Amino acid sequence: MLRSKKDKNSSFNRRLFLVMTVKLVSLSIIIERLYNLQVRQAEKYKKLSDNNRINLSFIIPSRGLIVDRNGNILADNKEQYQLLFKLDEVEDKMTALNKALKMVSIDTDKKKNILASLYTIKDNDTKIIIKNNLTWKEVAKISSNITELRGAFIEMRLVRIYYEKSASHLIGYVGKPDKKNNPKLSKVDGTYVGKLGIEYALDKQLQGKFGIKKEEVNAHGRVVNEISRVNGIPGNDIKLSISKDLQQFCHKRLEGQSGAIVTLEIKSGELLSFVSSPSFDSNDFVNEMLQTKWNDIKNNNRKPLFHRASNGIYPPGSIFKLMVVLAAYETSDFNPNRKYYCNGGFKFGDQIFHCWNEDGHGLVDCRESIAMSCDCYFYDLALKVGIDKIANVAKEFGLGKRYLESIFSSTLGLIPTREWKKNKFGRAWTKSDTIVASIGQGFTLASPLQLAVMTARIATEGIAVEPSIIKMPKKIKKQDKNFHKITRFKSEAYKLIKDGMFDAVNHPKGTAFSSRVVSKKLMSGKTATSQVRRISMKEREEGIIKNEELPLEQRDHAMFVGYYPNIKPKYAFSIVVEHGGSGSKSAAPIAKDLCRELELLDL
Repeated sequence: MLRSKKDKNSSFNRRLFLVMTVKLVSLSIIIERLYNLQVRQAEKYKKLSDNNRINLSFIIPSRGLIVDRNGNILADNKEQYQLLFKLDEVEDKMTALNKALKMVSIDTDKKKNILASLYTIKDNDTKIIIKNNLTWKEVAKISSNITELRGAFIEMRLVRIYYEKSASHLIGYVGKPDKKNNPKLSKVDGTYVGKLGIEYALDKQLQGKFGIKKEEVNAHGRVVNEISRVNGIPGNDIKLSISKDLQQFCHKRLEGQSGAIVTLEIKSGELLSFVSSPSFDSNDFVNEMLQTKWNDIKNNNRKPLFHRASNGIYPPGSIFKLMVVLAAYETSDFNPNRKYYCNGGFKFGDQIFHCWNEDGHGLVDCRESIAMSCDCYFYDLALKVGIDKIANVAKEFGLGKRYLESIFSSTLGLIPTREWKKNKFGRAWTKSDTIVASIGQGFTLASPLQLAVMTARIATEGIAVEPSIIKMPKKIKKQDKNFHKITRFKSEAYKLIKDGMFDAVNHPKGTAFSSRVVSKKLMSGKTATSQVRRISMKEREEGIIKNEELPLEQRDHAMFVGYYPNIKPKYAFSIVVEHGGSGSKSAAPIAKDLCRELELLDL
């Protein structure tokens, strides 16, 4: 019994010794590792720790406002809350993301796209935008459940908001920077860059300068403390020359129709309206657009994204007759008082070129031909003048030229010449080409902006007005600042044209008499019908199909140019109504209403 007890003690002692030895060895290893971490590699891990603890991020500056000539805000910034999901904060990303998605009301297709993005995103630092523009109800719901929503968080940002749909083509819109053109900015969440219009052209001025902040974050990436901050510089505000009120009026006046209205302040060249219809909502492009919405815009046969005011090109029709008259003054034998007999047709060789008035206008001089828009008179006059003289005058009065190139693209249009046709088609120019060109048909093409500039130059009797879209300070807003004088024409040439334009609106035989402005101040102008389809000889013999009986896409464009008032003109304008028929029926009534609005606004 005694021996047995002794053996037991000996066995216990051996086990105790073994346990203590293991503990000592383990403790030695721990001490060694601690020494290695805290002494030998202390500097290395300090740096790693600091990098994990300190976060540098940009402070996005407030984007400059875009306002009209009176300071009315057209493009603004609005505080908006968004729900984001950070990938590197969770292991089971799909489960966590689904939890976050249940917190908000979201389109089914978009939900599927967000979930699918988990399989395509390679960078764990990427933040997924679950929803923009959270409601206060959604913000409250998310905030109360935030501890259970791993990876999800709410962030406030400034988003672009647009108040004026009528100016969308001009203002444009912003969007997320792409990696190709803006590699640095594309990595900054909540950053926008201009994509179209003023937003794009003046992006650097509107963008401002970024600030930077240094923050302390915890292991989950949450901000614990702000260490330092260098605020950015807000972007510059841009004041446009357009009037919001006039822009709205013109857009509403064209409602349901495709076309454009361009209004210029003659002395300064400042654009007061620059309307293209139909328009679009710039706000749709700020946040991620649903594919269905984009398809609706893209497939709309009225092309709402197309800027008709600057890029639309149309045969100018009878408006071009004004250029023929000016060119005629460069010939030695032009007599504006000479009478020409119009019987409704102009025979040239084996061809007959018809007047819009099948019965003819009878005996007419130049002034009467402008007022009544007699085609046959101008067929005859153009043949005497020649296409090259006509083309040179047209270009000097603003046609065939691009404007506002520093802001956005605009069309060159087309003023044909002998040389142009030879180079383009390898064929010689013919006298038949000249006859067709005399009434603004055939190859001739012009934009609404170009036609407004041409009209302003006529109204000022040869001052080469240039259009502008940025509001000028009053001290430099003078007519003679940059505009040169077209000196090749005498005052009687301008008087003849202006008298003809006055009669076109205010004489009972004028093509726009029914749209005259009945007040102390009167309007002068010129109607035009821009032919869309060619009328065959067979159709003329059997009877021309009425415009309103044709399919919409085959109907003529209605056009009108004018200035107001007729004495000491202040405004010049051009109006295009696509497939609107005759200028007298569709465009001239708009001009009448426009003049009334201009008088009321007194811009």
